[in-house]
Amino acid sequence: MLLNFAWNFGYERMNEDLTFDKVLNELSGTGKGMISHTECKTYLRHGHPCLGVDWIKDHDFEAGWVHAVRGISISDPVFAGHFDDAAMYPGTNLTQDINQIATILFTAMTGKMNGEVTAFKNINSDYGHPIPPGCVLDFAVWALDNGANKTMTVRLEGKIRDFPYYDQPNKYGLTFKPAIQVTSEIVRAKRRIYDGIWM
Repeated sequence: MLLNFAWNFGYERMNEDLTFDKVLNELSGTGKGMISHTECKTYLRHGHPCLGVDWIKDHDFEAGWVHAVRGISISDPVFAGHFDDAAMYPGTNLTQDINQIATILFTAMTGKMNGEVTAFKNINSDYGHPIPPGCVLDFAVWALDNGANKTMTVRLEGKIRDFPYYDQPNKYGLTFKPAIQVTSEIVRAKRRIYDGIWM
């Protein structure tokens, strides 16, 4: 009991009322401002071609939310093999892209790594529709706790900008869920924790 209390000391739930629409339509434009692609790279260990963050349109790391933008270009090497008859951006790449935004949020909220690494304990993803090249996606990412015990649960959602069929049916009577919805759990740990995995 005492061990559990010590481990969770300072832990605080937050943002349980946030949604994609609230982040984009109510919070974005009132936060701490844009973060450029170049500055985003300072929060991540990823590099090209694994870097999936274009830029952050607005954010408030203290309040625990981010509005990011991702453009899907036919020049991305993944389209050389996915697919010749109908190009679509892989869900695995999309999951990596949006979770990199979560890594930025987590790192900003919990401080510099100082020899630690980030890792995902859980990623639960749900996909609503294919994403062809030429799309612009808005990503909303928000923390569900303050990460005080070196682990954080985050919610993530991405939608294609100007895609009308989230709210109204297409000519076949179909509407679609967001392109991606994720709940992830991210942790920070000393490299020695993973001794034997050749990190």
